[in-house]
Amino acid sequence: MIKIFQRKTKVKDIQLFEFKAAELLSREFPEIKECLGKGKLKIYFSKTGILLLRQSTTGEIRRTGKIIFFELSGIYLLEKKTQEEKEIKLFYQNNVLHQIKVDQPETFYKDYDLNLITKKEVSIRNISIQNPDLKIVSKILSSLNKEQLQLLDLEDTFEIEVNEKLYYPILDFENGNYIAVDKKGKIYRLNHDHEENIKEIFKNVHEFLEVYKGVKSDLEIYFE
Repeated sequence: MIKIFQRKTKVKDIQLFEFKAAELLSREFPEIKECLGKGKLKIYFSKTGILLLRQSTTGEIRRTGKIIFFELSGIYLLEKKTQEEKEIKLFYQNNVLHQIKVDQPETFYKDYDLNLITKKEVSIRNISIQNPDLKIVSKILSSLNKEQLQLLDLEDTFEIEVNEKLYYPILDFENGNYIAVDKKGKIYRLNHDHEENIKEIFKNVHEFLEVYKGVKSDLEIYFE
């Protein structure tokens, strides 16, 4: 479960850690360093760590090809309380840091000394991710036919918590904004830059699909 708009660890802390990790890994994985700084960074907290999402600096809507995930082991940080080095598992998507696995993501910046980072026996493990939130969304949208489902971005959906309410993105604008559905089937626009972050725009997905026919630019009016 991801908690949005309730951060304690800051983007600048994650950027510092990401840069130092990339510097350490530049010999073994130069592609990671080459991918630094791509897009505006947003961070979200979950029970398994810190999720990193990138917003295109141009605002363009882009789709990538095959997505490759891998887990990287061998990066260590000094834990301030115990003064011991602790391994921090990192997950990358197409050589871009996607998740930092830590028990207390909100206090990551003060639990560890981000300037004391080391590497030991670095290794990677390619992983195929099964998305449990996709099953939830599939159930919510069970009344849709195959053609209607193909209009949506469902493979990478994830659970977002805002004020104890849950939302699941069904369209990703790749600029930090989403069209999402809740468990009752209502449709919302999620705009991270707007004063009203969450706004209901349709009572159900069928009303939504009367407007949306696969052209995302037709929905820009809802983000104004």
